[in-house]
Amino acid sequence: MEQVVAVDGRTARRLANRSAVVEAMLGLIDETGLEPSVEEIADRSGISERSIFRYFDGLDDLRRAAIERNFERVAPLLAVDDVGIGPLDERVARFVDTRLRACEAMGGASRVARRNAPFQPLVSAEVARFRRQLAEQVRAHFAPELQARTRAEADDVEVIVDVLVSVDAWDQLTSDLGRSRTQVRRAWTRALLALLG
Repeated sequence: MEQVVAVDGRTARRLANRSAVVEAMLGLIDETGLEPSVEEIADRSGISERSIFRYFDGLDDLRRAAIERNFERVAPLLAVDDVGIGPLDERVARFVDTRLRACEAMGGASRVARRNAPFQPLVSAEVARFRRQLAEQVRAHFAPELQARTRAEADDVEVIVDVLVSVDAWDQLTSDLGRSRTQVRRAWTRALLALLG
């Protein structure tokens, strides 16, 4: 039986305002690639600067909430169809397409998360948890190829695959090197087939 939790008006308003602040922050990050000021977040969300800190225990708490929300909205995009099933070329194609969708969706929020992780334990924990999920996906999807190697070789391949198709790699390839989505897809596919084949 499903449990229903009653939410009074004040609690509902608080949750809605917290959500508006987080969405405003993410929207601004997506548009600019930079972390917005509290003033910009207040303007976008319609919540006063002072009120923002009634809903969050400082900027670190707000950043953590925004990063967590970003990971939540991207998580469904990371689901690879038929994990570990089919010939290598088909699995690589599904994997690359999945990672491309996720990289495009993560945008600036991922950069902000990685930039802040070394200085903020809560953000660092969220980033580490997300990276573990991605590494587990690599192990599951390419298990036949990894199991055919020594443990040390398999570990090396897992790490290389993870770095190769990371958001950092996507950012560098598209932003710094001007590669198109089609070019990145082709390069990632060729590299993974060479690495895993």
